[in-house]
Amino acid sequence: MDEMRPYPEGALERLQDAERSILGVVDALCRQNGIDYFIDSGTCLGAVRHGGFIPWDDDTDIAMSYEDYQRFCELAPKALPVGYSLATCENTPGLTSLWAKVFLDGTRFIDEVSMEAGCNQAIFLDVFPYFREERDPARARDQKARCLRLQRMSYLHGIAHPKIPSDASLRGLKATACSIVHHTIAHAWKPEELSRELLEVAKPMEPSECWFNATYPLYGTYDADVLFPTRDIAFDGMTLRAPHDCETYLRTLYGNYLELPPAENRYTHLPRVLDFGDGVNVMEE
Repeated sequence: MDEMRPYPEGALERLQDAERSILGVVDALCRQNGIDYFIDSGTCLGAVRHGGFIPWDDDTDIAMSYEDYQRFCELAPKALPVGYSLATCENTPGLTSLWAKVFLDGTRFIDEVSMEAGCNQAIFLDVFPYFREERDPARARDQKARCLRLQRMSYLHGIAHPKIPSDASLRGLKATACSIVHHTIAHAWKPEELSRELLEVAKPMEPSECWFNATYPLYGTYDADVLFPTRDIAFDGMTLRAPHDCETYLRTLYGNYLELPPAENRYTHLPRVLDFGDGVNVMEE
């Protein structure tokens, strides 16, 4: 398995331990305050397929309805225990993601994107807001298109040199265009303005019973009974909350989710800087 773990020996295991601690803290906060959440994307896949972390995974994700997301973002700054903090583009310089994160304070997890954006990112947990889709199909398409535009703008706000495949047509032209768009967006918008706009355009005028992740609107739409009511699920000896129908949720998101991807497609965030709080960048060891 070493060939699919481009981390120094033991570093990924330490990282996953740190992320488990964030999951445990956030789970306790949500349960104590009646905030309904579910583990999302690869974290849910890991729970179902592996009983915990995907062996090569290096981040954790949860999601919740927009209403619970608002409550979480209001409560977390006061309710998180010492050593953990809520990070958003409004309170964290260089953070351009349109969703909230929970940081493990004193640590550093700086990948290429956060390095170029100038974000001193810590080891983190992503917290995604889910919205109801518009009932009218035409308005639903527009709702998602506007969310997607803002998500792409936020990405290019922080990074002028996104990865473009070496075999892509007109690669040089695309790279130049990305740089121009980055400088245009960075001068015209602040990340917090993009975030506030996203949370407004994602609100449906006439909500249906289908839900989607407003920050990644292409990742599928889910009937309400696929996500809710959430349920308990085992995760590496912990008990977390999961979508009501994990099978349908994962099949919608990944297709044949039980099949392991080839080693070359096992994506990680692979940071440039990984510091567990002692000032040592283990990626340089």
